[in-house]
Amino acid sequence: MANDSGNDPVGQAKAQFDAAFRRLETAQLRLQTLASKPDADEEALQSARVVYDEARLLWLSSEAALRSAAIADSYSHYMNRLVVVLEGNAHVAESIALLLRLRGFRATVMSRYPSDDERTIEPASAVIADFERRPVPADAQAIKRLRASPSTRMIAMVPPSLLLHNWDGFDAVLEKPASIETIIQQGILGNGYE
Repeated sequence: MANDSGNDPVGQAKAQFDAAFRRLETAQLRLQTLASKPDADEEALQSARVVYDEARLLWLSSEAALRSAAIADSYSHYMNRLVVVLEGNAHVAESIALLLRLRGFRATVMSRYPSDDERTIEPASAVIADFERRPVPADAQAIKRLRASPSTRMIAMVPPSLLLHNWDGFDAVLEKPASIETIIQQGILGNGYE
C-alpha cells in the first residue's frame, strides 16, 4: 500500500528535506570537483558556488519546515480541546492563551465577571484561573459556572504564598510562574500531579 503523503504534512516535509539534501550533496560535489582543479574556469567555479549556496539555503529551509511539521504533528492530539483562561492579569492570560494556541489548543480568555455572550460557552477541557490573592465569592461562582462537565480540569495558578490555601474543587494547583509545558502536562492533562 502506497503512503498517501498528500494528507501527511510530516511525510511531505520529509520528502522535501530529502530532495533538498540530495541537491545539496550534488552541488557540493560539483563545487569540490571544480575547486580541486588548478586550471578550473573561474566563471564555472563562481556559478558552482552560487548553485551550492542556493542548495544550502533550500536545505536549511526544508529542515526548518520539517521541524515545524514534526512539532505541529506532536501537538495534533490537542486540536479542538477548549481551554478557558480566566483573566487575573490580562497580559499573563493572553500570553498563556497564545502559547496554548501555538500548541494546538483552542484557548480563550474570559473575565471572571462574564457578559451575557460569555455565559453560554461550550464545556471546556480545562479552566485555568490565575490568582494573585485568595479567591473571593465571585471567583468561586466563575469557577463553578465553567465546570460544566465533570471531565473539565480546574487549574489554579498561584503565588508561592498561597500554595497552602485550601484549593478545594481544583484538580491542579501550580506555583507561578509555571512554564507552558508544566501548565499542559500537570494542569490540563493531569500527568504527574495527583
